[in-house]
Amino acid sequence: MNYIVFQCYGNEGVFHECAYALLSLSRVYNGGGPANTQIWIYTDNPEWFAFLRNPGLDIRFRKTDSAEITRWRGAIDFVHRVKIEVLKDFTATHPGNILYCDTDVVFLSPIEPMLQAISAHKLYMHVMESTVSSRSNPILTKLDTYLRDNVPMQVHGKPLWDLAMWNAGVLGFHTTHRLILDDVLSFTDSEYPKFPKHIIEQFAFSVFFRQADKIKAAAPYILHYWNLKEVRTLLASFFTQFRSRSWEDMVRYSNMVQMHVLIQEKTNFLANRDITDKLLKKNWQPAEYNWNELLTQL
Repeated sequence: MNYIVFQCYGNEGVFHECAYALLSLSRVYNGGGPANTQIWIYTDNPEWFAFLRNPGLDIRFRKTDSAEITRWRGAIDFVHRVKIEVLKDFTATHPGNILYCDTDVVFLSPIEPMLQAISAHKLYMHVMESTVSSRSNPILTKLDTYLRDNVPMQVHGKPLWDLAMWNAGVLGFHTTHRLILDDVLSFTDSEYPKFPKHIIEQFAFSVFFRQADKIKAAAPYILHYWNLKEVRTLLASFFTQFRSRSWEDMVRYSNMVQMHVLIQEKTNFLANRDITDKLLKKNWQPAEYNWNELLTQL
């Protein structure tokens, strides 16, 4: 059995992202979904998804609540620790191929090649961002310094600062690798209090996945638009406009939201800000869509 796992709780913007991710997956399969694949959503509000009538996907829910989420944040009170606990909880009772996705993803193509590779015990993360020692951005510079001073561990003869940082918005693994999650959790609990940055969780996955095997990139199949939180207003508008329509209609209409175009628009905006705009911290926002006009283009 194949499983796609999401965590979706709290802010309604996260729910809109999750619903759009489901539509994009079904769009790849012409309104259906991948065979022998269950979609499990860890959520504090499964009723929110009731408007998705007769979806072409096998969607199931694992109800959670604020107390459990608080417990999963742990003594270190770290939001990204919840992902590790969700996967530990799920894999304890669901053997098979696991594809975890953050809610801010878009499926681009059929995922069977990934699932087949996972079945053969290959490991996936979204995309390799950079080697830590490259110091290619301020946070990696700080992590490089921290690791050199505090963490002498090596992986395949390399110190941790010479390993790649992978994006953990997508994770693929077979449950025979589930014990890696214990190592990821232990590393996160140990290092986050001393280096309280959001990247500790994804670096922990990068370290222990790489320790087990070479990591494969999920990016050819799934886009993770982690740096595009502004699009939540657009997704809210989309679901306000179309939530009463059939699953088939919403799947087709979801193609009007092109995340890669929006990413390019934001990139262009930031690259062309003048000094005044930068000083004023002027930010990009997506244009309001005229949905009725766009419908005529489908």
